[in-house]
Amino acid sequence: MTERMLLTNARILTCDGDPDEKPADGDVLIEGNRIVAVTKAHRIDVDPAGTRVVDLRGATLLPGLGDAHTHISWPLDFVFDHAAVAAAPEGRHLLDVAAVTRTYLESGYTLIIGAGVTQPLDDVLARDAIDQNLIPGPRIIPSGAMIADKNGLGADGGLMEVAADAKELRQIVARQCETGVRSLKLFISGDGVLPQYPSQDVYMNDEMLTAAVEEAARHDAFITTHARGSASVAMAARTGVRIIHHACFLGDDALRALQARGDDVWVCPGLHYLYAMVSGHAGPWGITDEQIEASGYREEFRSQVDGLRKLREAGIKILAGGDFGHQWTRHGSYAAELQRYVELAGMTPVEAIHTATRNMGPAAGLASGQVREGFLADLLAVDGDPAADVTVLQRPALRRAVIKDGRFAYVNPEIFP
Repeated sequence: MTERMLLTNARILTCDGDPDEKPADGDVLIEGNRIVAVTKAHRIDVDPAGTRVVDLRGATLLPGLGDAHTHISWPLDFVFDHAAVAAAPEGRHLLDVAAVTRTYLESGYTLIIGAGVTQPLDDVLARDAIDQNLIPGPRIIPSGAMIADKNGLGADGGLMEVAADAKELRQIVARQCETGVRSLKLFISGDGVLPQYPSQDVYMNDEMLTAAVEEAARHDAFITTHARGSASVAMAARTGVRIIHHACFLGDDALRALQARGDDVWVCPGLHYLYAMVSGHAGPWGITDEQIEASGYREEFRSQVDGLRKLREAGIKILAGGDFGHQWTRHGSYAAELQRYVELAGMTPVEAIHTATRNMGPAAGLASGQVREGFLADLLAVDGDPAADVTVLQRPALRRAVIKDGRFAYVNPEIFP
């Protein structure tokens, strides 16, 4: 028998597309793992003998949040030593991964898209364990080892797989997909944090990216890219890459290439990471002002803020997500990304929330991210009004519960002892 649950006395933020939407009093009826009815201003009548009735007592009910740039390989105490994580004993490391997936879920995140792992099967094993109810966690679109060009960042092969041409890249994509990977990340630009690989560098070429996109599609998977410079963003856009990470520098060619793709491409900026770096938050962990200056991150940060405004004006869809897991962007602080969109990019709080909900479902290929009939019942109940103050989503004491797949996946023990 299909389980039924009624969430009543909620203030519903549907994320229907209105950037100025206000939460409205209403009820939500769930059957199995889907929303089957949403009402506003009146109650849904059900037979309590066949339906679980949960009174939310005026809490705001919104879609579960999503993050499109995740590294669950990075433990809760991660600083910047990727090699140490890669060399960690597998058993201990997987316990660290389980702690991270639990942190995502308890932070209100019901969907994450992997952007590269440190041990090759981290995302796939975590997804399978979550799907089997062995550990708590969000839905995972799993990634594998990141993929580098033979002449670019990561070419030493220590932490990434390396391709020399389109044929080798196609083989790597096929091999990863056969292990269960569905989100494959290519490094096609540099990163100023390593000054010998400037952000404006471009690695790979159109032939390689096109081959990767085609091969991924054969396996019902997709390609994402680390692309900080404008030329790399333009190449990713014109070759069919689905998610473009960072996009810190945006020239006219890049904007035109993105616009030409319409609703078939998403940009995931990771703004909070740059904000934290240039604001000195990494200083206590050994990232000096001199390193920040050498990285060019200050210019990059200013450019990215300006670029986000251009992306909004051009109608390019933006996804929340951004390298969380360093001590200066700690696990559990994921919704800080949404705060930066409001403070720095001019978004309304609801528009920022859309980057983690309404925009996230289509990017992942799922009917999620809206409180809407037929959509997955992945929901977050919080005290306060995130449509007025998006920082509500960063405060653990205000999270009442997380619902995933139509069931309570997390209930705040401080509120419901």
